[in-house]
Amino acid sequence: MPILFGFLFFGPLFAQILDKIGWQQPLGLSTLALGLIVGGTWGIVAFFRGSWIWARP
Repeated sequence: MPILFGFLFFGPLFAQILDKIGWQQPLGLSTLALGLIVGGTWGIVAFFRGSWIWARP
């Protein structure tokens, strides 16, 4: 479930934030593609770590 949440929520959210601040994308990627890469990576890390945040209590 964290992987889907990362792709389907955080990816588009990150892309919209990048569009809003006017950030230029590296390597000619669209903001959505970059958002899906970041959101998906974060979801995969959260899946294996069992936590969305880096610091664990």
